[in-house]
Amino acid sequence: SPGTAGRVCNQTSRGMDSCEVMCCGRGYDTLRVSRMTKCECKFHWCCAVRCQDCLEEVDIHTCKAPKAAGWASRT
Repeated sequence: SPGTAGRVCNQTSRGMDSCEVMCCGRGYDTLRVSRMTKCECKFHWCCAVRCQDCLEEVDIHTCKAPKAAGWASRT
C-alpha cells in the first residue's frame, strides 16, 4: 500500500514489521548511518554506572514507493 512508502522496516524479521510484509513486495532501500551509543558500561560501587560513547554504523531499511500507474502518467 502507498501508506508504507518510506516507513522503516526490519530486514531480518519474519513478523509484521518485516520488510517483506510491510513493503508489500515493492522492495526497500538501505541507508547506512552513524549514531552515538553508550558502550563498555561498568558499574562502580555504589550506585554509579559509567559508560563510554561509541560511534556505531547501522543499516536503516525503508519501504520503496509504489511505481506510478501507466494510465496516471498519460493524463
